Amino acid sequence: MTAPEQHSGHGTNGTSGTGRPKRRTGRTLFLLVLLLAAGIYFGRPYLEPYLPPGLKSALAVLPGGNKAAKPQATMPMAPPAPTVILHTVEKADLAVSREYVGRVEPIQTVSLLPQISGIIEEVHFKEGSMVKAGDLLFTIDSKEYKTTVALRKAELAKAEATLDRASKYLKRLKAADARSVSATDLDQAESDVLQSQAAVEQAKASLQLAQINLGYTRITASISGKAGKVAFTKGNYVTPSSGPLTSIVQMDPVRVTFSLPDRDYLDQFERFRSAENVYDATLRLPDGTVYPEKGIRDFESNVMDAKTGTISVALRFKNDRGALVPGSMVRVSVKPVVSRIVPVIPQEAILADAAGDFVYVVDGENVAHKRPVQLGAAFGRVSEVVSGLEPGERIILLGLQSVRPEMKVNPTQAATNGNGTKTPAERARESDYDPQTVSADVSGDKTASAEGSD
Repeated sequence: MTAPEQHSGHGTNGTSGTGRPKRRTGRTLFLLVLLLAAGIYFGRPYLEPYLPPGLKSALAVLPGGNKAAKPQATMPMAPPAPTVILHTVEKADLAVSREYVGRVEPIQTVSLLPQISGIIEEVHFKEGSMVKAGDLLFTIDSKEYKTTVALRKAELAKAEATLDRASKYLKRLKAADARSVSATDLDQAESDVLQSQAAVEQAKASLQLAQINLGYTRITASISGKAGKVAFTKGNYVTPSSGPLTSIVQMDPVRVTFSLPDRDYLDQFERFRSAENVYDATLRLPDGTVYPEKGIRDFESNVMDAKTGTISVALRFKNDRGALVPGSMVRVSVKPVVSRIVPVIPQEAILADAAGDFVYVVDGENVAHKRPVQLGAAFGRVSEVVSGLEPGERIILLGLQSVRPEMKVNPTQAATNGNGTKTPAERARESDYDPQTVSADVSGDKTASAEGSD
């Protein structure tokens, strides 16, 4: 083998020129691919979210491909049903008692004024005493008026004598021969008779006026009641312009007036139109005691106060003991005589949206259903239910913030004191509930209309 041949077959180090380096390069590439495959295989759970869809499919066919899939996430547990407090719809009598401030007024008041001028001769009663109609209270010096009566009697007698003389003269003229009596004389005689008759009537009127003035010297009580302070005592000269001598107010019965809001008046309008009693009325005196007598309807004003939107209502009370003093202030408690029993619900249970008011009704499976309701008047912390609910149905009272329509709920009962009655906290919460609840007729009539109303 010549030298060129050796050079072409071997390298300078005596090895093949191309074979051994190629084998080393191949091993290195194989190890790199093996390491890369192992990294991909074992790192698939971490790399899979970042791989393109095509590579994910290719990896799925590798051995253990099913294990290379993303581990299935654990399903979240459903939240527990919210705990709520229920309230059973009840009926209540909305003919509730209301209190107003009233004023005691006398039914009759009399101010005694002198009708004539004169000196007070005597005061015949004690100030502040009870007097009866017809009792003598004052006398005014009557000498002048008695003299005037005597004078008027004399004037009447004179006029009657003149009439008698004129009548007799006319009678003689008519009985005489017509030729001996002139027409002028006859006319004059007839005129004298007429004038005399007029004079008699005038004298009678003057006498009657004098007698009336004489009667005014005795001032009597025109009504029964309590006399007030005497303004002019014995010896004072009084005239018709002097003012009242005293006043008398009727004490039994008395009237109590109060201002009734227009809404309450219209609520009982049909009763006010009738002649029957409208309210069962009682009084509370300023010292807090309840007046024992019941009031009856007296009258209502014929106008509504434009400033306050109220109408004046008057009740009549017996006052034989005089505890109700005219002018004093009392508290009037009035309750309609006709009951008005309707379904009611606490206002805490009422929600509202764009469609109107609604509540959540819980059925026998403890599923909450949204129920629209139409509400009436509000009384304290409850509202009248016009439509939408029936007595006996269960509604959610507390825990509404976690409830959605058709959601199952976990109802609990309100806390009690062990014997089924409400706790003091509940009673305090309901302390301003005016209506008295009645038993709900679940199986019977469940109408929401008023029972017993007009």
